Amino acid sequence: MINLKEGNHKFYLGDNEDNMKAEVTYIDSGDNTIILNHTFVSPELRGQNIGAQLVKRVVDFARENDKKIIPQCWFAEDEFVAHKEYEDVWSK
Repeated sequence: MINLKEGNHKFYLGDNEDNMKAEVTYIDSGDNTIILNHTFVSPELRGQNIGAQLVKRVVDFARENDKKIIPQCWFAEDEFVAHKEYEDVWSK
């Protein structure tokens, strides 16, 4: 498991928010819903399951804060389809 940091409406891997190697971002959509709108993993880190770990971190965040997620970016949507255990936070 990688050590993800929390930023402003994002979780990321890197030294700081200005120097990230991977990130997942979300925006608020009402009181109980967030839109997972972007995932990025730098080319040198691809293929190491980091994108999946980023999406899972947002899922954990949603569970901790009693929120639902709209997976808007293609990668996040693919992760939600692949992981039935995310159904509890998936706002369809």
